[in-house]
Order: sequence, then structure tokens, then C-alpha cells
Amino acid sequence: MAFKASKKRERRAPEPLAQGKPLGPSAAIRLWYQAQLDSVVKAMIDDYRLQVKEAIENPEVAAYFAEDAAANSIFQKVMKRLDKKWSDVFRAFGAKLSEEFVEKTDEHAKSSTWFSLSAAGVKQPLATYNQNISNTISAAKDFNFTPITKVKDEVHEKIYSAVMLSLTSPNPEEQGASGIQNALKEVGIVAKKRVELITRDQTSKVYSSLSCDRLRQNGVGHFKWLHSSAGKVPRQTHLDKDGEIFAIDDPRLWEGPKADQGPPGWAINCRCRMMPVFGYHEED
Repeated sequence: MAFKASKKRERRAPEPLAQGKPLGPSAAIRLWYQAQLDSVVKAMIDDYRLQVKEAIENPEVAAYFAEDAAANSIFQKVMKRLDKKWSDVFRAFGAKLSEEFVEKTDEHAKSSTWFSLSAAGVKQPLATYNQNISNTISAAKDFNFTPITKVKDEVHEKIYSAVMLSLTSPNPEEQGASGIQNALKEVGIVAKKRVELITRDQTSKVYSSLSCDRLRQNGVGHFKWLHSSAGKVPRQTHLDKDGEIFAIDDPRLWEGPKADQGPPGWAINCRCRMMPVFGYHEED
């Protein structure tokens, strides 16, 4: 029986004359970034735990924990003081971490792009900075600062809610000191997952942007989409792009569901890769 090509095979573009090595973010940088953010979040939760414990042991609070207005007032003051303290800590920490993280990611993007293009036969890939790359680095530092400081706000709100709930909740598991301690454990688990998501997404997103800039700098206009096959439920839109060739500034990358848009690695939780290609023309 004659072989019949699938529709996907029929749509696939001709192979380019040459192609580089696949580009992907650094797992080492992601794990370093995650460890840095985890450490300061843990320090914050530990500080809240200690300060709340001291407030609970206050004689005025211990005497009539559930209904006394004095207890509410004491906790409000503790929460307000801790909120200000850790807002200041995260602003300073976030500025420093964002800068160091973006610089590390840029170094990786520079070296990995250089290696990829060298493997494709480019003898002297450009690794210097141009205005586009400098602008991307500056924007990435500003953009990355926001999710770092937002983690602090999310943790504070969860702890604050747990403390206030402990004063009024009819549920024994949420009442008093034990209710607060149970809530703090849950906050720690949720915060750790949140940090993991942020650091994975930011590492991939910043690397994707800088890699595109490095390819443009070297006159590379196209890449092949390589689907990662990772995840329990792969994105169908990304699966459909597997093996296809796109222009780096192809408007089709920004079509479809908003959560799926962008070049490989840009969308949240996207582990797809791009492979630089040479000798490809749109009329092909």
C-alpha cells in the first residue's frame, strides 16, 4: 500500500540549510534563584511565627483570647509592624536579587547562543551588547522585581487572615494558638510552591527574551519550534507548532489563547525550546 503523508507532515516547512543547537534556560540558575527567594520567605514566616507566639503569650491575650478587644489590638500592632519591616526587607532584597538573576541569565543566554551559532558554522558570533539587549536587560530587572515583592504581600495577607480568624472562628482547628500554627504551616507550603512557579517562569521568560535579542544581533531571523513533551497535559497550540519554522518576530506567535502566546519558553510553564535556523526564506 502506498505511503500517505499525514496532514502535519504535509504542512511542515522544508529543512533549512543549517541549524544551531537548541536553546534552553539554565536549571542551575533557576535552582539558585529559587533557593535565594525560598530563604528570605522562610525567614519572614519564622519571624511572624516568633512574633505571633510572643503576642499570644502576652498576659492580656492569654486571659481572654477569643473575645478580648485587647487581643485584637495587640495582634493588629504586631501585624502592622511586621508588614512594614518585611516590606522594607523585600524591596532591598528584590532589587539586589533581580539584578543578579538577570545578569546571570544574560550570561547564560550569551554563551549558549554563541555555542549554538558556532555549532551551525558561524565563525565569530557577536556577543557584545547593543541597545536592544541593554533595553531588554533593564526591563527584565524592573519586571522581575514585582513578583519577588508580591510574594511578601501574599504571605503577609495569608498570615494576617489566619491570625484574625483565630480570634473569631467557630472552627476549633482555626481557633487560638494551635489554629495560627496550623495556618503558618500551610502558608509555608503554599509559599514554597509559589516561589517555585515564579522562579521557573521568570528564568524561562527572561532567557527567551534575551535569546531572541542575541539571535537578532547575529542576523538570525528564524527558529524551529521544539516541543518539550513535558507536563501531564501538553498545550495543544504548542504541540501543533512542533517542528515548524517561525520568524523571530512572527506575529503568529502572539495569536491564540493568551496563556499560550510568545516564543518557546515565554508562556508560563512552557518548557519548549527554539533551534536557530539559517538559509530559510519565507517563500519556501
